Amino acid sequence: MTFFSAGPEDGFPVLYCHGAIGSPRWRTPELDRLIELLGIRYLVVNRPGFAGSDPRPGRTVLDFARDVGEVMSILGYRRFSVVGVSAGAPYALACGWALAERLVALAAVSPLGPAHGRGAIRGLRYRVPLVPFGRGRAGPALAGLCLRALGLHGETPTDAMIDDYLVCRRDWGFDPADVSIPVTLWHGGSDWLVPLAHARALAAVIPQCTARVTPDGGHFFYSRSLAEIVSSLVPDAHEAFGHQVVTAI
Repeated sequence: MTFFSAGPEDGFPVLYCHGAIGSPRWRTPELDRLIELLGIRYLVVNRPGFAGSDPRPGRTVLDFARDVGEVMSILGYRRFSVVGVSAGAPYALACGWALAERLVALAAVSPLGPAHGRGAIRGLRYRVPLVPFGRGRAGPALAGLCLRALGLHGETPTDAMIDDYLVCRRDWGFDPADVSIPVTLWHGGSDWLVPLAHARALAAVIPQCTARVTPDGGHFFYSRSLAEIVSSLVPDAHEAFGHQVVTAI
């Protein structure tokens, strides 16, 4: 398993669970400024198949949380916060289930909900047909077109993206309703990729959940609300930033 990091080694650790395209462009000037301002250690752990991490056939969402626990222990971090974005949100919630005693704060941004059980929603989930990417000869070509449209062709392993999506569509290995620690859900009301219904369904079953919605926010909500979200994960840091106007789900 590979990971990237930025910021001082003795800074408060914030773990970022990347979305479906992996972490090819996780670092931005805005993030670097925020890391310096807050003095945090920002870590990105790459899931199997992404950025040099070995594939892991048959894995579950929960398996990743257990791996995260081992990685953070090796790095010497006993307590830390986690944020997961889009397809990374299930993995962040898994950390909340498996590593509850070690988490200071947990945020799920533009979260993809489970396909089955409590917190699931009826009908189409992703509004982009990711599963057909893996069917027949047209699959890789179609995936390539989508990645080129995002400006990421050649940076994101298509097979890893498909596998990661399918992992999220299977049983996660835990029930979101059993996450016992406080969770903040952030979502854009105008998200066309992962509909707001995902966050609504999760908010309805997670016991200690605070939901924040920006009505005109889209799927790239995290990058546009970076300071507010990340500062909320760092002890005594969130008061330094103003808050957006949000509405309850």
